[in-house]
Amino acid sequence: MDDLGVVLGYLCYGPTPLTEGTYDLYWIAVDPDYAGQGIGTRLLKHFENEVRRKQGYLIVIETSSTPEYTDTREFYLRKGYLLAETIKDFYRRGEDRVTYTKYLS
Repeated sequence: MDDLGVVLGYLCYGPTPLTEGTYDLYWIAVDPDYAGQGIGTRLLKHFENEVRRKQGYLIVIETSSTPEYTDTREFYLRKGYLLAETIKDFYRRGEDRVTYTKYLS
């Protein structure tokens, strides 16, 4: 939130079921009017710190292969996430699931 209480972005995450120390990042979103101002980076850093605080060590993020998500995929790569897998036609024909992971120190 900004100083006026306006929500500029949000994230949704949780522990991966049936694992110990693995967390999924389900959603991270920033108001398009505020894109490029570091809000996504701050949200992601907060998430990583929360995972560490809970003794987590592995983060898994899934996204789409479509052109609309190119910036998203590049964002994760810039933040140290590694491409773990691509599952062809996962969401629908022509739209793959792209999975990124990061091991926390």
